[in-house]
Amino acid sequence: MQEILDCLAAAAAVSHDHGEPDKYVLPHLPYQVAADTLDRIRSDMPPPRRGAVFLMVLPAFELEALWEVLGVLRRARDADDAAAEVYDLVRDYAMRCFLPPRGIDEVVADLERILAVLLLDLPAVRMVATTLLLDGECDDAFRSARDELFAAWRAAGLSGIPGRGASS
Repeated sequence: MQEILDCLAAAAAVSHDHGEPDKYVLPHLPYQVAADTLDRIRSDMPPPRRGAVFLMVLPAFELEALWEVLGVLRRARDADDAAAEVYDLVRDYAMRCFLPPRGIDEVVADLERILAVLLLDLPAVRMVATTLLLDGECDDAFRSARDELFAAWRAAGLSGIPGRGASS
């Protein structure tokens, strides 16, 4: 996903420099912020361990950029003429650069899953986050909340969640 967003940022910047600022719907900055956010999340993530939870706080502007990009990708998927260049770039990149090739529907679903994890707002999330932030004891209540969090991720269709033979 990050590579696609980097490409969209570069294409939007070049388009802007050539006098077509709306060719990729958004200016290059939201695409670049979204790509940089995904890169930071990926690089800051510790190696997966069964039953582990990683807590990361993101600034609102990074989440806003991810939402803006998701909106453009949805418009491209839905054949909005204003997003035709986005559709072409994402389709070509996803079909030629991924093994197995991916479609724009899968790219949109990937970003939706990323945002689902980042924005999951359940009492269990608040319990886990509070315990981790305060270096609290990982007691039975914590483990129960953590398991509820993992179950919510699995229900959202996220892979790599404990209970499916993988780590988080």
